[in-house]
Amino acid sequence: MKTRLFVSFWLIGILITNAQIFDKKYFNEVLDTLTSNSFAGRGYVEDGMNKAGDYLQNEFKKNGLKSFSDNYAQSFTFPINIIKNATLKIDGKELKYGTDFIVKPSSRSVSESKLAFYTLNTKEYLESFQSKEKTKNFIIKDDKLQKAKNIILPPLATDVDSIKKYYKQWANIYEKNEPENRAIFRFTSDKLTSSLSQRQSTISEFIISDKYYSKNMKMNDFSIKTELNPSFLAKNIIGYLDGKNNDSVVVISAHYDHLGKVGTTIFPGASDNASGTAMLMSLIKYYSENKPEYKTVFMAFAGEEAGILGADYYVNHPLFDLKQIKFLVNLDIMGAGDQGIQVVNGKIFQKKYNDLVKINSKNNYLKEVKIRGESCNSDHCPFYMKGVPSFFIYTLGGK
Repeated sequence: MKTRLFVSFWLIGILITNAQIFDKKYFNEVLDTLTSNSFAGRGYVEDGMNKAGDYLQNEFKKNGLKSFSDNYAQSFTFPINIIKNATLKIDGKELKYGTDFIVKPSSRSVSESKLAFYTLNTKEYLESFQSKEKTKNFIIKDDKLQKAKNIILPPLATDVDSIKKYYKQWANIYEKNEPENRAIFRFTSDKLTSSLSQRQSTISEFIISDKYYSKNMKMNDFSIKTELNPSFLAKNIIGYLDGKNNDSVVVISAHYDHLGKVGTTIFPGASDNASGTAMLMSLIKYYSENKPEYKTVFMAFAGEEAGILGADYYVNHPLFDLKQIKFLVNLDIMGAGDQGIQVVNGKIFQKKYNDLVKINSKNNYLKEVKIRGESCNSDHCPFYMKGVPSFFIYTLGGK
């Protein structure tokens, strides 16, 4: 908790001149609530994201924020492929979702069938890159052998990054409108990182830890249950506090959604981004009792994990003129801090970045305030692309 306290004091120090109070108890209360099982990973199963949004609306109200709209909500819709459940058993062992395997987020529903299995020859695959002729011949042979079969893609032994990257996408060549109830099983030594998709493909792909691969292994059972929702209803939660100067606006933002739940596996998203949302709420609580210098708008976005969708919707449907925004500070991944922070867009807004360095040097809040250039990797990006000065700040260090 020490690093969280340091980061919190530091962020308050950016925005006010007399940082005195950080309500650690409230921060932990928000964090624990957002990561609780009742919110099911703040995703698309069991209405987790919208339950989290309801909770934040109540917290906005309790802290006395004013609203631009009905009960702080800005609703919008988007398509999403929902992975409801996935099971896999190899050599009699039931594998655990999220730890032993995941599935490609665009996968469609599939269940075990009587189809034969085809195992791609990785030796021939690597050799195919030696010439255009070998590449062509390998693709023709592979296309013929894989038809109407389940496909096994063994671990690939190579240090060539471009070939490894290409191999990860190899299953895409099988994406055809075929009626077979078949699946692809790709084994990898890479970290299993779940994500989301706004589309559903004809490919159902399992991504599996390579420790479960052997030449003689047996696929005992497998299934994926998915649902493509073409118009999932989500909501940004937005409120504000008047400042001593209301001519200009400061925006503090964070996304509150995460990856949700697959079967019995919950992705609670403590760092990404319950921590940033808890920081947002802690700043709301402080400023509700200590009037800010400028009118301060607090934005909790939905749909970030699916493609920064909430922030993108907002900038195209703003609740006030974007030109009023003096600066935006986006908080995403506030769960560490022992190695300092990274400031995305620091190289773009160098003077503001230098101010942060001076504040930190004077007060010794953090080990380091590191600088980065522009990067479209969080909710600041749609605002920055519209000309709004903005930072995206995340913490560095251990989990």
